[in-house]
Amino acid sequence: MRAFIGAATSAGQGGPAAGITVADIEKGVVTPVGEPALRGVGNPMYLALSDDGRVLYAIHEVDDGAVSAWAVGDGTPRPLGEARPTGGNGPCHLSVHPSGRYLLTADYGSGSLSVHPIGADGSLGVATHVVQHEGSGPDPQRQDGPHAHMIVTDTERGHVLAADLGTDTVYRYSLDDATGRLSLVDEIAVAPGSGPRHLVIRGRYAYVVTELASTVTVVDLTTAEVVADVATHVDDGRGPSYPSAIRLGADGRFLYVANRFVDDIAVLSVDGPDVALVATVPCGGGHTRDLELGPSGEYLYAANQFTDQVVSFRIDRQTGLPEPTAHVLDTPSPASILFG
Repeated sequence: MRAFIGAATSAGQGGPAAGITVADIEKGVVTPVGEPALRGVGNPMYLALSDDGRVLYAIHEVDDGAVSAWAVGDGTPRPLGEARPTGGNGPCHLSVHPSGRYLLTADYGSGSLSVHPIGADGSLGVATHVVQHEGSGPDPQRQDGPHAHMIVTDTERGHVLAADLGTDTVYRYSLDDATGRLSLVDEIAVAPGSGPRHLVIRGRYAYVVTELASTVTVVDLTTAEVVADVATHVDDGRGPSYPSAIRLGADGRFLYVANRFVDDIAVLSVDGPDVALVATVPCGGGHTRDLELGPSGEYLYAANQFTDQVVSFRIDRQTGLPEPTAHVLDTPSPASILFG
């Protein structure tokens, strides 16, 4: 499988990268292909692909936030059209709407969302809508204002969900396919000061990882209610874990959460609303910014940003526990992993 590894090009978050790494991944072995791509893009730390896998989209996680489109194939990705401003700053996540007609982006710095139309060739148009969140939370350092951290579509109910760390809210929107504008449907409040960051959806439930409370919050999307909060690590004196990514195993039995500040991966059993912490295993490096499961669900990959490594694990199908394969790719400041 082909994979794209987003990275930080600025100093202070691991070794500064020249761009993203394009790699082949097979049975836990990650092999770079060619030179770094997307050179000149400031902090292309999160990536998304079109449904047909022919167009790669990247955030520019800088003050004047932007997104760009790149044609991908056997060679080096080439730009499609021009980069488009998001209307905010510090974009940190993006996704392609299931219609294939719009790119959705969350800007952490400004706490805003943007919608960009996708042309027939995959290039991006000027934003059709920029939504500014309002509010704050009880943590004066991290929640002085809104901080949109993820935007993804709930394909079963059709809502666009945005997790905002600064306002302790998961916002639900409807997207007008004709105009590319978002309309607020409702706001799902999570525990004050918890800081929702990323989420995954299965059936009627969303599993939201909270960065500031180090929990997985279970939300019933049919009633818009929080039904459970489960810790992602045991308080053993090492301090908060500030988790980042959350992934759901291929068979839906286990959740995987990257506990960045304590350098481990939490494994949680899941059965609808019932979630329980099973174990934590060392991540094999420092500050796991992202986790990704291979397409078969057999392997798990950890982007250890501060130690400049992608570490491979094999999943035990019975226990759900990740076991190190001993394969480590040295690559500067990996921040996300995307399979193509």
